[in-house]
Amino acid sequence: MVSGDAGTTRPKKTTDERKEILSLHIGGLVARGRRVESQSDFQAVLIHGQQLNHVLHLLISVFTCGLWLIIWGALAIFGGEKREIVKVDEWGNTSVAKV
Repeated sequence: MVSGDAGTTRPKKTTDERKEILSLHIGGLVARGRRVESQSDFQAVLIHGQQLNHVLHLLISVFTCGLWLIIWGALAIFGGEKREIVKVDEWGNTSVAKV
């Protein structure tokens, strides 16, 4: 039991409650375009964005005599897939952290 701000105590969530909270949170993120890469009982790794097609960018770079390399480089740095970890703690609080 943990003391809250108002002097009340909050019980820890059961395993099933934590799994349900995580499932609901993941469902909301998936509805916004995330994909589940892996999931355990109390955490999951989600991906958003698309993987770069390096073959296509190579061909465009060849046809533009290398001018496309600047755009390809920027896409490689700032674009592509991004991962985040969603966790649920003992009290049912969820957190999302970028990986």
